[in-house]
Order: sequence, then C-alpha cells, then structure tokens
Amino acid sequence: MQPKILTSENPAPRILLHSHDSYGLGHLRRTLTLAGSLAQELPGAQVLITSGSACATQFPLPDGVDVVKLPSATKDEDGTLVARSLRMGMTNLLGLRRAILAETFRAFQPHVMIVDHQPLGLAKELSEVLELARRAGTRTILGLRDIIDSPDAVAREWGVPAVRQALAELYDRVLIYGSPEVFDPRVEYPIPAELRERVEFVGYVVRDGASRASRPLPALRPRVLVTVGGGEDGDSRIRAVFDALELAPPTWDTTLLLGPLMGGDRARALKRRGRLVDGVTVHTFHADLPRLLAESDAVVAMAGYNSVAEIMQARVPALLLPRTAPRREQAIRAERLAGLGLARNLELPDARTLRRELEAAIAEREPRGTQPNLRGREGVVRICEELLRAGPVRTGLHNLQVGT
Repeated sequence: MQPKILTSENPAPRILLHSHDSYGLGHLRRTLTLAGSLAQELPGAQVLITSGSACATQFPLPDGVDVVKLPSATKDEDGTLVARSLRMGMTNLLGLRRAILAETFRAFQPHVMIVDHQPLGLAKELSEVLELARRAGTRTILGLRDIIDSPDAVAREWGVPAVRQALAELYDRVLIYGSPEVFDPRVEYPIPAELRERVEFVGYVVRDGASRASRPLPALRPRVLVTVGGGEDGDSRIRAVFDALELAPPTWDTTLLLGPLMGGDRARALKRRGRLVDGVTVHTFHADLPRLLAESDAVVAMAGYNSVAEIMQARVPALLLPRTAPRREQAIRAERLAGLGLARNLELPDARTLRRELEAAIAEREPRGTQPNLRGREGVVRICEELLRAGPVRTGLHNLQVGT
C-alpha cells in the first residue's frame, strides 16, 4: 500500500490525526484545532481524526474533517486505565482499538499522520499503525505539548525500548507545541540523541479567540470566569472558589464552567451551592470560551494546556490552581508562567489566600509578562506542507518490532 503521490492533477492531501484521550478534553481540543487549520489551509485536504475521547463526536467539525470514535478508556481512582463504557477488560478494549486504528489507516491511506502526545498511543495501540505507515511511505509527525511531566517521569516513559525505537525510527519530525522561554524539553528532559535533530518548536496551538479590545462596554461590576477544562477532576477547585467567595459578599460577578465531563451528582451539588452565592452563575458548558475570556476581568483556572494557551491569547489576568497528580505537568506549567509574570500560581490554597489573590488579579488589568509564540497552528500547517512536497518516505525497514 502506497498513498497516491500528490501531483498538480491530484493536489488533495489526506491527513490522519490520532488523539488517544483517556482523560479530560485537552488532547481532543488541540487535535480539533489543528484539524480545522489543516483543512482550511491545504487545498482540498481530507482530514480524519481517530480519538478515544468520550466527547469526540460532540464538537462541530469544519468542512473536510471527520472523526472515527474509538472505544473510550478512562482512569479509576488509583490511576489505572479501565474501560469507560463498554463492559470489558482493558485487554479486549485495547485489542478493539488497535483493530479499528489499523483498518482506518489501511482504508484512508494518509499522506501524513500526526500523533498527539503518546509516541505509541494508549498502551502501545499504534505499534501496528506506525509500522504500516513506514512501509506505506506515510510521513509521520509526533506533536508534544510544552510540558509532559517531571523529568524523572518522562525518562521512565521514554526509556521503554519500544518507545525509544519509535522515537528513533518511526517519526520524521517531532514538534513541540510551545515556546522554549517557557519550558525547553531539550534542556529539561532526557531527549535521546537520535531525536534531538528532529525536534522543532512551533508555538502554542490555540484556536481563534476574541480580543479584549473588542469587548463591549464595561459592566457595572468586574467579571470573573472560573473554568476547570473538561471538569473530570475540577470539582475540588470549584469548591475552593466557593469557599473564597463565601468569606464576604463579592464585589464582582462570577461565571463558573463545570465542564462536560463532571459527574452528574457533583455538578448538581455545585449548581445548588451556586444559587446561594451573590453574583454567581453556574454553567456546565459554554460554546464560546474565548469570548467569555475576552469579556472577563480575571480568570481562575486549572493549568491545562488549552486553558493556559487561551488565557495567554486573551491577555486576561489569571489565577491558576494546577493539578499536582498523577502528573506534575500542570504544576510545572503554572510555576513557569508565574515566574514569567503571565499568571498567578496557587497549589491547594486556603480560602483567604485564594480570595486575596483573586482580588489582586481583578485589579491587575493585564499580565505584565511578554506573550510567547501562539502561532502553533501555522507552524504545523507549514511543516505538513514541507512533508507533502517531499513525497513518501523511502525506507528499508521490513522487520520492525515495536510492540515489546
């Protein structure tokens, strides 16, 4: 199988994006943003996403983009992967995902494949697909968010022989969706020597957002937005905000977004609590988060990748309440942004500290730090164009063993 070579008579590229998505919405949202840009900027492009997110089919899709929904996995209270909905063990679930991925690749025959975050997907589910890609000549890109985890954790993950081989042999380019002044993985992570020359920073991947300069006339009271991403583990931060608001009647209005993945009982309890606090409005979801950010005087958020990128784009003062487990990713990101004057950082604060820092953020008007590169979408499109012009990979790899 060889993807048909692009010519002036056949200019339509086929691009496959994989987002493993076992927890939250971050990987899916980033993948959807990239897919939309690729479909828009590359003439006639056909863009297909494979995703295990429980929300994979709930977002509007641009023309030229579609989604193959994989059976979903999640993590239990101990951090162990389990099936989200199907009544089967993880061995069977992963076997089903691998079969769907392989058949999707064979049928779609992509010219370029972009993998998000995990070099081999969830539990090595991409082993066969990546081997098929090399045999077919498909160009491959690994896209990594700015911060993965602590250096020790990354060393353990990338030290697995199958992952090490994938990084060395199965990817043409490795893109960092971030900026080195915030965090430089080449310095802080044990990147294998064979990978270093293929690493390139493209900037943060962020969807189009409204400008704060275009906001309507100022409201009578300041506006605060509280968002916890998908919401799967955000209820403790929402409760902390309520604790701070209940210390004294706030002089601002607060909009809280619980996230579409927050459980029903937890969401109902928080909505009931919100009705008892002056100036508070609680929503499960809002279709235009960038607009809400642009209209806010301050934002309280976890420190997930997409939330932070949109906050930096909006130039709104931010108070970050990062997740600290099972990964240190958010804690590291919040710490670095605070050091650069782009946000305030509080790990598990008490109510009085949170209240004080929130009031300071409202008074701040705009972060003092310099905005990093937010043109990641353009960078990914450019690199895809380069790989498409280069044509299929010519490889002599016939006996790859990447599943061990």
